[in-house]
Amino acid sequence: MQDRHITAMKENTGHRSWRGPLAVLAVLAALFLGPASAGAAGPAALKIGDPPPRFVLQDLDGRTVTVPDDLRGKAVIIHFWADWCQYCVEEMPAIDGLYRQYRDKGLAVYAVNVSQTADVAKAFVKRVKVSYPILLDLDGKTAKQYSVLGLPRTFFLDRKGRIKYKLLGEASADTLRKLILNML
Repeated sequence: MQDRHITAMKENTGHRSWRGPLAVLAVLAALFLGPASAGAAGPAALKIGDPPPRFVLQDLDGRTVTVPDDLRGKAVIIHFWADWCQYCVEEMPAIDGLYRQYRDKGLAVYAVNVSQTADVAKAFVKRVKVSYPILLDLDGKTAKQYSVLGLPRTFFLDRKGRIKYKLLGEASADTLRKLILNML
């Protein structure tokens, strides 16, 4: 997915040099891997059945949200995204439709914007029209805690607060529905 982003950037800027894509890749690696990109040990990959790392982020209205503490007893989707993610344009509205359908049955959704400003996130949300909370991971720290290396990245937590499923990349509305129904 990052390769497509790099290719799109190269085509849009008109650069044909290999240096542009490599520079973008280096920036993305530093952003998402942090010390791990320099050879230091990074966070261990999260496994099915693990409790997710706790994080505290602000939503687009400036309210503080603590995940998973604020969500005990609910089935939870944590979706990591950015506005350049072409898959997020279709997937986020699909998640929203399911959120609207199942929130009264205990489904909670948090979409974590990775390393972008509130203005960028707000513009994207307005364009794709989603109603679930958007959280801002301005420094990418939460994405690092979750070992997010590509976008979109989605974690599904069961009602006990454990990771039940995790997805890298886009999923169809049917796949998302099946996973949600298995958690409710």
